[in-house]
Amino acid sequence: MPTDGALPASLAAIIRRVTAGDDDQIAEIWNHEVRHGDATFDTTPRTATAQAKWRRSHDDGYPVVVVTVGAEVVAYGSLSSYRVKPPYRLTVEDAVYVKATYRGRGYGGSALGHLVTLAQERGFHSIMARITGGNDVSVRLHERHGFHLVGVEREIGFKFGRWKDVVIMQRLLAGDPPPEAA
Repeated sequence: MPTDGALPASLAAIIRRVTAGDDDQIAEIWNHEVRHGDATFDTTPRTATAQAKWRRSHDDGYPVVVVTVGAEVVAYGSLSSYRVKPPYRLTVEDAVYVKATYRGRGYGGSALGHLVTLAQERGFHSIMARITGGNDVSVRLHERHGFHLVGVEREIGFKFGRWKDVVIMQRLLAGDPPPEAA
């Protein structure tokens, strides 16, 4: 499986930037995880208004990409600010979600590979991944894309009647440090 974000020809999918027309399908993928999974600790499904606000909060510096098969969004991924304090400005956090019926087909890997490329193009130094403990598929996905385990936050989230850990992974990107901000 390619690790640079390219999709194998057999997957017949396209990776592109998100549009407003994708909001309903992204919310459907997200809300499935809210209701049935623990890939997110959110417990309230996104409304159409909340989904549009989330999409608009991601500008060119913090992009959202979708993986489509025909007109169907089968996966999406985003880069977000890791922390708001200025010293963290060159670190981003990734998020990748795949529609339940399309998991295991390489779409998540393609989205993550594309996000890594976008982070490099934007001059970021580090990408962080915060993964719910027990989500071995996501841990392996990130390992295949050059991420390494840097820590575990024990029993930090409580969802579906169970305490959950958060696994923290990181990928350092090439590049010299920027000049200090004035």
